[in-house]
Amino acid sequence: MATRRGAAVLIVIGGLSLAAMNVLEPRTSIDNRDTAPLLGPIYAAPVEEVQTHALRRGETLSGVLARMSIAGGELHQLLGAVRERSNMRSMNEGTEITVRRWSGNNEARAVEVRLNADSTLRVTRVSMGWSTDVIITPTVVDTVFVAGQIDAGRSLYESIAYDSTLNLPAAERIRLVAELASIYEYKLDFAHEIQPGDRFALAYEREARPDGTARSRRILVSRIDNQGKRFDAIYFKHKDIQGYYDLEGASLKRGFKRYPVDYVRITSSFAPNRYHPILKVNRAHLGTDFGAPTGTKVKATGEGTIVTAGRSGGYGNLVEIRHINGYTTRYAHLSRFGPGIRAGKRVQADDVIGYVGATGLATAPHLHYELRQNGKPIDSRSAKLPGAPPMPVAYQDDFRVLMRDRLALLENALSGARYARSTTTMPQNVSGGT
Repeated sequence: MATRRGAAVLIVIGGLSLAAMNVLEPRTSIDNRDTAPLLGPIYAAPVEEVQTHALRRGETLSGVLARMSIAGGELHQLLGAVRERSNMRSMNEGTEITVRRWSGNNEARAVEVRLNADSTLRVTRVSMGWSTDVIITPTVVDTVFVAGQIDAGRSLYESIAYDSTLNLPAAERIRLVAELASIYEYKLDFAHEIQPGDRFALAYEREARPDGTARSRRILVSRIDNQGKRFDAIYFKHKDIQGYYDLEGASLKRGFKRYPVDYVRITSSFAPNRYHPILKVNRAHLGTDFGAPTGTKVKATGEGTIVTAGRSGGYGNLVEIRHINGYTTRYAHLSRFGPGIRAGKRVQADDVIGYVGATGLATAPHLHYELRQNGKPIDSRSAKLPGAPPMPVAYQDDFRVLMRDRLALLENALSGARYARSTTTMPQNVSGGT
């Protein structure tokens, strides 16, 4: 009996469902998309207006803000907030100042001062005045691959610095050349040994800002094929050592750097007999002259102790450094000396010891550089100088593992790859409000 009742109930429910479907389901489909009315575009007014100006020569922040119609008590309070976080007198010509205003009442809601490439001071209106924060520019960490060949009539510098296909700011390309030259400064003379047909490839890692400039960069691996010889360089850092090594684990460094200045331009070489342009006589030129603008940094080419730092006849302002194994170096015609440079001071390679000038017997700004061993002048560009220690045995296994990864990056460069992006750092607020 119960079974019959249950079956009857199911039959009734089924009938009702079919009836409902017949009632609810439309007999014809309605598709009026082509004839339906369309809403026109809706304009939403911006909530703020933005103005950006740059400091003019001799102008102050208050002058810029006054030009942007901020004055009176409002200007006084705003400048007070800025003064708590930044020295306004240190703002240079070209510093960007941005004012953000509410569109409704034209009231300034925030002022941003670009302190440098990596930080912006933001001053925001709050109920009790102004609040300040320093915003750190976001960066993207990526790897850039570069490869090419030296064409006839071009140098390595021109092949990279003028390569617009790299999609890097010109200043970044120039710095890249300088860093590559620094790696090979003990192996290759970029000014004279690079020839048409030579090839180069490298991969470098950088922290790139939104405008394409880099906060930091490091060449990870590079290769130069020079007149049939191959020069590989792999960056290795482990505990207490770091530097560039070849595939055998030998350091690319020597006891001395080849050049005491960056962006090398040799104007006169070591010569036993050379006509002197001022004295009008033939005499030995016992060093190498590097052409550079006045004020260019001059760096020690090796670790040592300063013997002389002062005026010395035709040398003009001279620094002489004593190194190990009887070596000495001289840096002449300096416009001025580096901070704290004096006789008896210990210096390391790359320490700034002075600045290029034209003191003494010099016709134009340049650096006269000498290398001597046991008092005898030698040509710094051709001398076989002592090398740095090789890769320690304890690190060689780690180096071989890293070398395989680095050579894979080099293959990416040779295959024509351009970028490999890894991580992004978001904007940071590094200081609380006031």
